[in-house]
Amino acid sequence: AEIRVDTRIKTDVKIRNNRPDIFILDKKKNKITLIEVGITSQDSLQIVETEKLKKYDLLANELGLIYRCSVEIIPYVMTWDGIVTKYHKSHLKRLEIPHNLEACIQSIETEKTVETIFIERRRGLECINTLILPLKQVSREDDGAKNNTLFISEGGITLDEPTININEESEL
Repeated sequence: AEIRVDTRIKTDVKIRNNRPDIFILDKKKNKITLIEVGITSQDSLQIVETEKLKKYDLLANELGLIYRCSVEIIPYVMTWDGIVTKYHKSHLKRLEIPHNLEACIQSIETEKTVETIFIERRRGLECINTLILPLKQVSREDDGAKNNTLFISEGGITLDEPTININEESEL
């Protein structure tokens, strides 16, 4: 069998979606399998699975004509925490993936998701630091004006309004 991962598949006709996640050409079974992997939110799970099925319809038809074989598209879609659709089991049977291998795949996907979240959070902190650094470099001369400062909270960055202590004497 010939297996290609994330590779453009050349056809006689120009096809926009020509780069499936996994392409398997099984010459013994005279069959091509296109596997599309997706990790998504629970709200989008069914939509993403359907889109993955439809995305390569044209490519599948063209490959069937070129290689004179059957072509099937199999979506492998789950949420970041391992939730799947009711069709997932039938997709797995068509892939002939043992249950323990699927558990391994889910574990790897969960690990990669956590890693991505960590990297994105780190990037966010780096972005915040690049915003704060110039503010720290601004001269804080006592010119009688109250300075606004950045307030960083879990929800994001906001401008902290200056407060006035009513017990202090007013400069007005």
